[in-house]
Amino acid sequence: METKEKILLVSYQTFINKGFHNTSMQQLVEASGFSKGAFYHHFKNKNDLYKEVINQYFLQFYTAVDWNAYRQSELTIKEIETKIQEFYLNFIPQILAITENGMSSYYIMYFEAFSILPHFKEQVTQFYSNMESLLIDAKDNDSQSKKTALEIITKYEGILFLLAINPALNIEDLIKQIAK
Repeated sequence: METKEKILLVSYQTFINKGFHNTSMQQLVEASGFSKGAFYHHFKNKNDLYKEVINQYFLQFYTAVDWNAYRQSELTIKEIETKIQEFYLNFIPQILAITENGMSSYYIMYFEAFSILPHFKEQVTQFYSNMESLLIDAKDNDSQSKKTALEIITKYEGILFLLAINPALNIEDLIKQIAK
């Protein structure tokens, strides 16, 4: 792992456990094991570092979805829901692998980032707007398209909430149960 990636991972783990406001640059430097010079070579301040951590550990999942490709494919609601399932089956295990306290800590950092980084909230909002419009515009949708879109989105977001309050649950089992 390169210096920058290690700094990002250690910073993510520190921010997720202590929060942005309760973490100092000195704590981050010490946790990384690098010198101040090496640390500041990559990040000039805590805000820049936090922004990069959010991009790496939150936004990368949202920006990786190619909504235009899905739109051009003219998918059915069931096909779109399968794509959504794949997203969550990929996203959640990756987060759990690097987050000691499970989804609850992830949620805390997620909502904290909304108030610190306005662009983060905008990009997350855009992600869900894209998902909703794709479902509404599905080739087999009917007059209840908005309702159907919201039902699909909320059931998968509900899995995240369930995992936050009960980390022992199995993501694959939950998705299989709600996909029936």
